[in-house]
Amino acid sequence: MKKKLLALVLSTVMIAGSLAGCGKSKPAVTETPKPADSGTTDTQKPADKDIAGESSKSVEELLLEPYAEPVDIHVVLQYKDSEDPDTPEGVTPEKSTAVKLLKEELNINLIYDWVVNADQFKEKFGAELAAGNLPDIFLLEDPNDFEDLASQGGLADLTEYYEKYRNDDLDSIFNYDGKFINVGKRDGKLYGLPMGTDPAQMTSQMIYNMTQLESVGITSVDQLPKTIEEFEALCDKLMKVDYDGDGKTGGPVIPACKNYMDAQLADFQPFFHAYETWADGWYDKDGTLQYAGIDEGIKTTLEKLNQWYNKGYFQKDFAAYDIWAADSPIVNDIVAGKYAIVPASWWVPNWPLNTNKVEHPESNWVIGPNLSPDGNQPTIMIDRYPVNKFVVVGRNCKNPEAIFKMMYWSLQDTLKKSTPEYQRAMTEEQKIEWHSNVYTWLPYRIFSPTSLRTNFETINKLVSEGKTEITEAEAARNNEFWGAWDRYLKYKENPNDGVAWGVYFSRLAPDGGVANMIKTVETADIIYDEVYITTPSMVSRKAELDKLRNNTFLSMVMGETPISDFDKFVEQWKAQGGDEIAKEVNEWYQSNK
Repeated sequence: MKKKLLALVLSTVMIAGSLAGCGKSKPAVTETPKPADSGTTDTQKPADKDIAGESSKSVEELLLEPYAEPVDIHVVLQYKDSEDPDTPEGVTPEKSTAVKLLKEELNINLIYDWVVNADQFKEKFGAELAAGNLPDIFLLEDPNDFEDLASQGGLADLTEYYEKYRNDDLDSIFNYDGKFINVGKRDGKLYGLPMGTDPAQMTSQMIYNMTQLESVGITSVDQLPKTIEEFEALCDKLMKVDYDGDGKTGGPVIPACKNYMDAQLADFQPFFHAYETWADGWYDKDGTLQYAGIDEGIKTTLEKLNQWYNKGYFQKDFAAYDIWAADSPIVNDIVAGKYAIVPASWWVPNWPLNTNKVEHPESNWVIGPNLSPDGNQPTIMIDRYPVNKFVVVGRNCKNPEAIFKMMYWSLQDTLKKSTPEYQRAMTEEQKIEWHSNVYTWLPYRIFSPTSLRTNFETINKLVSEGKTEITEAEAARNNEFWGAWDRYLKYKENPNDGVAWGVYFSRLAPDGGVANMIKTVETADIIYDEVYITTPSMVSRKAELDKLRNNTFLSMVMGETPISDFDKFVEQWKAQGGDEIAKEVNEWYQSNK
């Protein structure tokens, strides 16, 4: 097995280097997701599948039952600082609340074999893998890595444990629709718990600062542009005025970055979407999958973006800037109020616009209509099954069921301790413990893909009923609900609280990010990116093909390559592996319809 894993790490390291500029990656599966059949229709009934002679106990009792003897679970960590500003200094992953309570309540010793920063993780993970060292439980943030490890025999089969320990709370995380769990299966065996998102989160939005737009005569949301022509007229006006108060005119007026199609912030997605074009994805065209990134219609999108570039709408060297780089100048300019227009996604009010709101309380951000040539809602493309991470168990783990116990424990602990009653009654010691529980330091997530919609609908119903205090029975059972409810109450108390505004406007406001996201998918014609697999040619060719596409499109926007060369790009894309991928995905699609 060590020889197999050595071969795997070589491919993993190669993939890591080539994926640096990649957009979304997709997991490989060998079957079409279909409703999972657990043999029982009520997951709350006592477990009737006997793995350890505990058939008389309910699923919930088994999940929260401590081990009779200590169980060591070895993990590794791609370290990121806590998102909670109140996390005490000196708290480390090894000293976090979860480590302490998992020992006290489940008799699990969570042992961090190694911890490295995010930019060092691939190299470290590859070296450990080459040495035959797999953690017991870990989070794979690249679906290609999941495919490799599953195919090479590096992962434990979780099928039996899933059937024993599944319940509604856990299924809401990794099997929210009764089908999603199958994305983690290979040949009928479950090798990973998929961590997904709501497909609607792929939609784009245009966000405007009404305070700044007053300088060009726009005083109501009804005046915001609906057509590309109207949008261009607005940009022309902004080029002529000092709307941000820095004493200068002439642009740029739209933030842009090298991550032109996958950043969901300061990217070109809303403009591609306006013309019903997409830089990636495989959609069904007359029964055959067609790659969207080579569609003829993209020429029109690139021509318009090139016109805007030449007019000065974008910073001349925008392609040199990564939106996710530390201390990104693009983000800094947005926070500083340099832009009255921000191409975005639903979450952007929660960052970085919340910081802008803190520094500039007068900012009045609103979401405008989705742009199109004629002002009508354009057709949208969304993923059939969006997944970006897998929670997996190493093949040598002695207690694979521990992942289900840990995830369930984390969810119940969060639900209990995030209620207003518990928060108000916390002692100083409990507050320290609460803020020392950093979810990104755990080898799993407990986010439910349906939580955004559920919380939006639940909280707005409570608001319509005039409620400011609610019971646990009225709350949604997901890890984000109480935090969202708390921010709503804080926003209601002080609408100028920029942090509370960010959560409220992104997630809860009737005219906010999630609301617009839901409205878009409910009113637009939809085509689906049908491919949720990684084929062999994708593993070997997709990264280079994406690089070819990205470099070509950016070069065309900046006028370095004539758009008339688009057909040459298509020929290159096909010759360098695109045709091979098309053949593989269509063979899979035809056999799994």
